[in-house]
Amino acid sequence: MPASPSFFRFLPAGQSEWLLPSRTVQHGLLTELASQPGDMRLILAGPSEAITLHRMPLPGRNRALWIKAVPYALEDQLAGDIETLHFALAHAPESNSLPVAILDHTVLRGWLEICAQASLTPIAIIPDALLLPWQDGDWSVLVEAGRAIVRTGRWEGFAIEQELLNLFLNQALAEASDAQQPQRLRIWGCPPPELTANNLKWHVEEGPGEPLELFAAGYQPATVLNLLQGIYSRQTQWKRRLRPWRAAMILTSVWLLLQGIALVYEHQQLQQERIALQTEMEEVYKKTVPGATRIINPKVQLEAHLRELTPANTSNGVFLQLLYRGGQPLADFPNITLRGLNYRESQLDLTLEGGHPAALDQLRQRLEQQPGIHAEMRTTQREGQLESKVTLKKAAS
Repeated sequence: MPASPSFFRFLPAGQSEWLLPSRTVQHGLLTELASQPGDMRLILAGPSEAITLHRMPLPGRNRALWIKAVPYALEDQLAGDIETLHFALAHAPESNSLPVAILDHTVLRGWLEICAQASLTPIAIIPDALLLPWQDGDWSVLVEAGRAIVRTGRWEGFAIEQELLNLFLNQALAEASDAQQPQRLRIWGCPPPELTANNLKWHVEEGPGEPLELFAAGYQPATVLNLLQGIYSRQTQWKRRLRPWRAAMILTSVWLLLQGIALVYEHQQLQQERIALQTEMEEVYKKTVPGATRIINPKVQLEAHLRELTPANTSNGVFLQLLYRGGQPLADFPNITLRGLNYRESQLDLTLEGGHPAALDQLRQRLEQQPGIHAEMRTTQREGQLESKVTLKKAAS
């Protein structure tokens, strides 16, 4: 379950305040908030003085067209150019009307820039008027030093200077329809004394002492109007941040694809080489063991056959001695390949292939120098390939 969000807001003179998950309110620079431990889900309470809230008839049933239709539907009610304004829509309509929040692009970008300079990324920006606790039949008022915030409905509210509160409240009451007239004012802070002339009941709440605590109490995730939409949505911001890396990511993907193709090709080549080597080993086994018909694992079968050829009446065996003495020099000539061997009556015959005359002559000399054996070597040329027959016998004592 995700942690509860932490609220923060801007204060005059570059200061700010924030509400920690422990419900403790702290004041200071935003950089101090950024240094708080843990991964906090931050919500900025946007000053409602810079935001206007509207309810307009639902422009059709296709939500994808709402954002295009809303600016032109409200154009006559707005003082500024719609191209300079940002429109944020509620997630869902209410009673065939669509709640809309409007503010200047420059203002919203300024708020985000302040957060970015402090290395903060809010998950939402919500008008502070819509964070006041609210219920049907009530209007909510927060009076604090120098300003007042009023919530007149689920999606309606405003903020003004404290000295203008009575004027704006009376005007809002006069403009409200019979269905929108409040039965009571819920007031946090100092009550406005001139409201008694409207025969309106009001009640001073003894709830949370800090505005951010009040915002946290009034926060309803299902009915929020988040200003971070469209080009300001978190998804769009991530796409914008990744855009400079797009070319590098494409090149990396292509490189990985080519590496994968190369690995598949290499694997196929190794498979073909393994099959060719298996076939070659089978041919060597057939030459070494004439008459063999059932070949499963030529390497293992050849080792077993060699063990059968080892004389049982000697400790070392003549065969193994000849094989060791002949194989030791042969290992130093990688261009000369052993194609077959045959042992019979204390004589080991080796069939060699490859090499050049100088290398073969060196091999012959090395074999003749091996102690305890007598070596003979004959070389012929067949179809451009040198073939050699080596006969090894135990030297007479």
